[in-house]
Amino acid sequence: MASYNKFTPAIATLLGSINTGTDSWVIKLATAVNQSAGTITEVASGNGYTTGGNAATTASATQTGGTYKLVLNSPTAWTATGAGFSFQYAVLVDSTTSTNVGYWDYGSSQAVAAGETVTVTLDGTNGVFQAT
Repeated sequence: MASYNKFTPAIATLLGSINTGTDSWVIKLATAVNQSAGTITEVASGNGYTTGGNAATTASATQTGGTYKLVLNSPTAWTATGAGFSFQYAVLVDSTTSTNVGYWDYGSSQAVAAGETVTVTLDGTNGVFQAT
């Protein structure tokens, strides 16, 4: 499983303009991230990928015992066509505020050939993040 990392600028935003329970979420695929700036280089449209990412709907946004947990349903998969595409990061984006919140690093570039499918499976138990 890829490891999750947060974008530094998103920390302040999470405490301000993001409403995790009602905002819209997407997962984008990226070839590069700049963690400190909170920016990404998204995979270009074509060959089975469309820029803008795939929706990840809110399953639950709850606070229990002082711990807030956001659980999102996994987005639809991407199936490569033509020449395929490559990515290294799956990026969690609050599409309501256009904020890159965090990302999962697959460790190296992942080549996806025509007919192959990329599925980002989100944790339905622990959520995409917890805050205390």
